[in-house]
Amino acid sequence: MMNLDQTTIIVLVTTVLYLAFVIGIGEYARRKTTGTREDFLMASRSFGTIVLLFALLATNMTSFVLLGAPGLAYEAGIGAYGYIIGLSTLILPLLLATVGYRFWLAGQKFGHLTPGQLFAHRLDSRPLGVFIMSLMTFWTIPYLLLAAIGSGIAFDVLTDGTVPYWFGAFLPLAVVFVYLLVGGMRATGWTNVFQGLIFIVFLWGLLVILGTQLGGFRAATEATASAAPEHLTRDGPPQFSARMWFSFALMISINAIMYPHMFRRLMVALNEATIRRLLVLYPIGLLLTWTPAVLIGFWGAGQIEGLTGPEIDNILPLLVLEFTPPILIGLALAGILAAIMSSLDAQTLSISTMLSQDVFREYTSISDQREVWATRVSIALILGITYILALIQPNTIVGIAEFAFSGYALLFFPLVVSLYWRRATSIAAWVGLTWGFIGLLLFEVGILPQWLTFGFMPFIPLFVSQAVVTILVCFMTDPPSQKRIQEYFQLYKQSW
Repeated sequence: MMNLDQTTIIVLVTTVLYLAFVIGIGEYARRKTTGTREDFLMASRSFGTIVLLFALLATNMTSFVLLGAPGLAYEAGIGAYGYIIGLSTLILPLLLATVGYRFWLAGQKFGHLTPGQLFAHRLDSRPLGVFIMSLMTFWTIPYLLLAAIGSGIAFDVLTDGTVPYWFGAFLPLAVVFVYLLVGGMRATGWTNVFQGLIFIVFLWGLLVILGTQLGGFRAATEATASAAPEHLTRDGPPQFSARMWFSFALMISINAIMYPHMFRRLMVALNEATIRRLLVLYPIGLLLTWTPAVLIGFWGAGQIEGLTGPEIDNILPLLVLEFTPPILIGLALAGILAAIMSSLDAQTLSISTMLSQDVFREYTSISDQREVWATRVSIALILGITYILALIQPNTIVGIAEFAFSGYALLFFPLVVSLYWRRATSIAAWVGLTWGFIGLLLFEVGILPQWLTFGFMPFIPLFVSQAVVTILVCFMTDPPSQKRIQEYFQLYKQSW
């Protein structure tokens, strides 16, 4: 094996080449971007099938897929596959093609750029838009942390501490800032195609190499069965109980449609056919990504023992160091950065756009050009806050993800119901959203007892009670004007 210095040089050179290529794509996007509000923030709503697919898939693949998923499989076993994939290969594509299509229709007709604009307009309540923006920002900050923490871990482990955690967390934030600043939405879409291909190819390449190094797929599985036989039992650990499995499966199936970055990506689709194709293509993308990620972590349990707590997120980098040549270590870091940055850029641009549109545009007389600059300033502030929080490294990647995922899922019913039910009201949306937000926080800090979950994740009882409360309040309050209702339901007449 090469000494550490040589290995580190290879890793750093590979990483620099990857980052330089990403910046190059961002620069090319800048040349194609006019700088107008619609073009910088929405790429003139021009994403075709391939760009939209990777924009959605890659932006949904944070460090959770390359670090969190292998970490969960290492800790809990092969059942992590069903726990993560759950119902999402069925439900999420259907939501993209139905609810997502309604998002797109409204964006095309009314020019909406953000979730807050759409639902504030549909329910005729400007303050509701700010409230939605605030909630989505609150739940996206933990998601942004996944990116910075994952990058810091990857650099620290794969360079054996030569590149410390603090710098590893900083680097992708800095690069994303550069290409977002100049290329906007178009830069995120085009870089996501490249990044998505990188991490999918890396995952499958690593799976094959590991399988070969460990004596074949059967031998690798038998090693795990010998070291951790509970990893192949049907019952599995507590989180794989039927109620917990159902909770997580449903949660990750409906929350993604409420991510502001997924929402905005759907609104930049070129046409209806582009969205419909997601029904077939998106599930394939999910399977191509999660399958190798889970198997790698599962095999890791038979090779490296003793990782606990946040250490479990290190299993993929540790396997790369232990069983692959130095060049693949560099590719591993590039693959991890690809997954991280492909979500980091979209999330950051989405929060920044919501601030400029739902606050500055709604409540000031700011010009279109100043909106673009307000978005750029917001990008810098958001990335700075993310970095500071990442230095704390508060929890495991899966732990942070579960908290944010629950929050997004509890945005679903009070808002999406307004796209299918004429009787929906703004007050009901306020009450339903507040119910979910406060309830989840009370469970998180331990004020609400766990027995109220009835063995499910807190998301389930909150989701059910939230739906009941929202419907009751709809019947007790007045809907928007018939004119506003007709504007939307005439638009949705031919949609699912």
